[in-house]
Amino acid sequence: MFQEVTPPIAYQKLKETKDAILIDCRTEQEWINIGVPDLSTINKSVLKIELLRQDQSINHGFIEQVEEYTSHETPLYLICRSGARSAAACKILLKAGFNDVTNVAEGFEGHSYQEEHPKVIEGWKSHSLPWKK
Repeated sequence: MFQEVTPPIAYQKLKETKDAILIDCRTEQEWINIGVPDLSTINKSVLKIELLRQDQSINHGFIEQVEEYTSHETPLYLICRSGARSAAACKILLKAGFNDVTNVAEGFEGHSYQEEHPKVIEGWKSHSLPWKK
């Protein structure tokens, strides 16, 4: 079973744990159009590996791509838009033998609800954590 933490806790753990890595498993279009967490102030970068592609097809190379940059013991934090895809990615990585996997529960944007304009009510961005577009 994987752990779940809020974005501020994930950021703190990434800051405190030297070898911890943040994996953003959203699509390339999301990274470009919406932005990505910025870990430069803690001398890290985000590992961007799509779990699902823009056309919603599964990235069958996901595990291998993660293994290119990490070991099965590396503390991994996974983030997507709201925490659903990253939770699925956590399950996939645990099944593949990774043993320190944490989901960033609210994701990058969090859940929003529709009124006249969508309003973000949680997520990495709403916690005023560093990000860039």
